[in-house]
Amino acid sequence: MAGNYYLAPEYEDHSLPIVDFYQQSSSLSYNNSSTSDEAEDNQMNIINERKQRRMISNRESARRSRMRKQKQLDELCNQVMRLRNENHGLMDKLNRFSETHEQVIQENNRLKKETTELRQLLSEAQLARTYTTLKDLDDDQEVVLVPSCTTAHLRAQSSKNSTTKNSSNLLH
Repeated sequence: MAGNYYLAPEYEDHSLPIVDFYQQSSSLSYNNSSTSDEAEDNQMNIINERKQRRMISNRESARRSRMRKQKQLDELCNQVMRLRNENHGLMDKLNRFSETHEQVIQENNRLKKETTELRQLLSEAQLARTYTTLKDLDDDQEVVLVPSCTTAHLRAQSSKNSTTKNSSNLLH
């Protein structure tokens, strides 16, 4: 018999069918391989569907991310404009305060100068009145030598007059 067929010696008569094991095994192998190919195809289809879904999901996620970033950028641009406007307003306000401050300083300096001048005039008027009072005393009395007219002398004279008045008040 040929190499592809196996025939048991007791069945050498040809009444029984001859079975080709190689062909049967290759047929089984073919059936197994077709089942295996179908399983691989199914698995590849599942993998491809998952890839497709993931790709669509990633695209959608990227689109949402771009939209979110664009929204953030728009909000930041609006915030920049608002802050610039606020800064401009604050700078204008600061300039007005600076101008007002300078005017107040100038007015304060003018008032200080005027105060100094008025104090000087007052001091001169008090001295003039004191001289007038002394002159009136001199006119009432004969010539009296008046020591040098200084502030200390005037204070002493004033103090002497008030002591005399107080003493005379006590006597009455």
